[in-house]
Parts: sequence; structure tokens; C-alpha cells
Amino acid sequence: MVPIFETDDVGRRILKLFLIAEKQMVRGPGNKRTHKRLQRRLHALDPRFNTRHCTHLIAYLNACIKSKACKRFIPSEWAGNIEDYPLKPDFYGTTREPFRQILKKSSGIEWTLFNQGWFMDYFLPQEKTYIKPAPDDFPVDPNNWRACIRGTGDEPQSWTCAREVGKAVVELLAASEWEPITYVVGEWNTFNEIVKLMESLSGSKPIPSDFVTQTFWKTHGAIGRPLKKSYKSREQIQASLMKHARDEDTTELEIAQAEDWHTLGASACPQEKTLRQRAKYFSNVHFSTVEELLRRAETINFI
Repeated sequence: MVPIFETDDVGRRILKLFLIAEKQMVRGPGNKRTHKRLQRRLHALDPRFNTRHCTHLIAYLNACIKSKACKRFIPSEWAGNIEDYPLKPDFYGTTREPFRQILKKSSGIEWTLFNQGWFMDYFLPQEKTYIKPAPDDFPVDPNNWRACIRGTGDEPQSWTCAREVGKAVVELLAASEWEPITYVVGEWNTFNEIVKLMESLSGSKPIPSDFVTQTFWKTHGAIGRPLKKSYKSREQIQASLMKHARDEDTTELEIAQAEDWHTLGASACPQEKTLRQRAKYFSNVHFSTVEELLRRAETINFI
């Protein structure tokens, strides 16, 4: 038996795949307002809420320990390389890391920390995916056809399609044993290269009359529609972290912490371990590359 606490975005995708797979589950509270409050608490940056974050997860953990049927637990992670960068992004150091230490001391259950890097769906237009746009956090904004390149843009990243993350979680439940940390990845690459790819692929689509194509990408052999680009250096990111460190509204601080995270390359899951686990757990799942996802989005209405 698996506990499922329904939320939007990837949670909805996982729930649908559970239903397709006919897995036995316990459904958490169904009130949408309750879920939104819970999400805010689980992702809070304000130190006043850090204890509350652990309190909720401890309650879920204790319920799992006391349950006679539910003996497996996957807490909220959904990040990148948490082994080499356990305290990044910074708000994970005050929300996720304390609970990880509690989890390590627990007994009577099996658990894993599940990570996939960025959700690849952020490269898709809003109408194509459950994943909500994050134009302030994610460097590429496909809905407004622009990109803010943080750092050099050549830092290693990893991305995974949300649907395939859901499939992987379902597959993982069938495994006889888990490792403490689990990774899945569709593609390792850099934002600079993916921006080139998106511009190249856009050359196969009608170009808006108010946009003049000026870029020819020899790498991909196509005339593309260039994204409007801006840039933010590591030095500017560090300055933002200092500037917003004491803000009552933590929005700008959270953005800077996410920028710091991925310009360190911490969003890229470790490749050797990820590929080993792919062979071990996920041989039945095809993990798409960014190009595969973008081409598929051209032919179907929803990913």
C-alpha cells in the first residue's frame, strides 16, 4: 500500500499513472485549499516554518512506521545531485536536510530520496503540460520566447520529463529493494546548447510577422527563431543572495538560491549512478531527450 497526497503538477501525473497501473493506494486529504497550504509550508523559506516543515513530514513518517500495510516512504525531494550538494539550494539545507537526518535514524520502513534534476516540461508551452510555468526560476521561458542565462550557461544540467518521472516512481514501487537515493534523468546538457536546439527547431514553424530571423545555427542546420536573451553572472547572483537575505517576502531570495544551485552544476544528477539505477530499476521506461520532447509536442496537444 502506498500513501499518495494529491497535489498539482507532477503529483497529478504520478496519481494518474498509479491508477493506470492499478496500484493499491491511500489517498490523502482531497481539499484543494488544504493542499495549497501544505505545499506552501513544505517549501517555506522563512525559518519560522522550518520546524513546521519537519513536523508534517514526521507525521507522515510516523504514520508509515505505525501502519501495518504501508512500509515504504518517498518524502518530498525532486532536486538534483543531493549527495555532492546536500545543502543546495539553500532552502533545502533548512527544510529537506534536517528531515533527511531524521529519516536516516528511522527503523521499520524502507525509504528513498527521489531526484530528477529539472522537470523537462518547463521547456514546453503552458498549454502542453501539467507543470506550471516558472519564468522567474527556470532560465528558459517558452511562453514569451525568451531566456535568462545564469552563470556561463555551460554549467552541466539534467532534465527529465514529468510523465517519465511518474512512470519511474511506479516502476520503483515494484522493485524488491530501494537505495537511499534514487536518480532518473532524460538528458544531461547545458542551457546554452538547449537554447540553440530550441531556436533551431523553431525554424520548422511559421515565424511571426513581427519577428525577424537573424540566426543560422550551423550545429543543427536550420534557420531558427532566436530567443530574446538576457544574462546574469555568478557575481550578480551572489549579490542578490546578500541583498535579499533578510527580506520579509522571500520570493527574490528563493530565486537567487535556485540560480546559485544550478550555476554550481548541482542540478545535474550524478551520471554514473543514474545510469546504473536506470538499468537496475527503470529498464521499462524510455527517458526522452529534450529534442524528443519538443518534437513530440509539435504533433500532440498535451504531453
